[in-house]
Amino acid sequence: MSLSQRLFAAAYEIVNGVTERRVAPYRRETAGRAKGDVLEVGAGTGANLDFYPSDVRITAVEPNPHMAKRFVRRAARLGRQVEVVPSSGERLPFPDASFDTVVPALVLCTVRDLDQVVREARRVLRPGGVFYFYEHVAARTPWMSLFHSVLNPFWRVATTGCNLNRDIAGAIRSAGFQHVEVTDFYLFDGTPLALPNIVGAATA
Repeated sequence: MSLSQRLFAAAYEIVNGVTERRVAPYRRETAGRAKGDVLEVGAGTGANLDFYPSDVRITAVEPNPHMAKRFVRRAARLGRQVEVVPSSGERLPFPDASFDTVVPALVLCTVRDLDQVVREARRVLRPGGVFYFYEHVAARTPWMSLFHSVLNPFWRVATTGCNLNRDIAGAIRSAGFQHVEVTDFYLFDGTPLALPNIVGAATA
């Protein structure tokens, strides 16, 4: 357990609290539409728990043990039964076709191998299952793309691995889903800069 993991887990809820009002509609559009057996990849401290329907069964993958503890505590406060697995999205420890829904939210920017994580999500979905995603993505204007590229090495260190310049929609479209729906938009986080985001669903 590294000091950076502990500090990031502690700071995450504070930072997340600042933007959560703006993010909540996209959590409803993703976690709020989950059905059946649900896998959340990179569950963090449990920001999605408020939005899952009451009848779903939640399994969470979270490699940061400090975040996992906070996730479990939050689930207990909400009276939700959850299973937390200390693994990474690159190697999900589940058989093929194990889940009806897979949900990442603001996590694909941090994984080591984006393409592998999305392929793994596709693998563990049952036929007709849905991958609901909400993420920030690479900038679409040249000047902002350059700014993010320059900032990214420093940003990664400060946030224990978050990347500003990933083509997450492209990775999802290339993962073998039957159908992919993506909505692009900009999210203002209280600064003069608007961050490019995507929200959508991919059907296995």
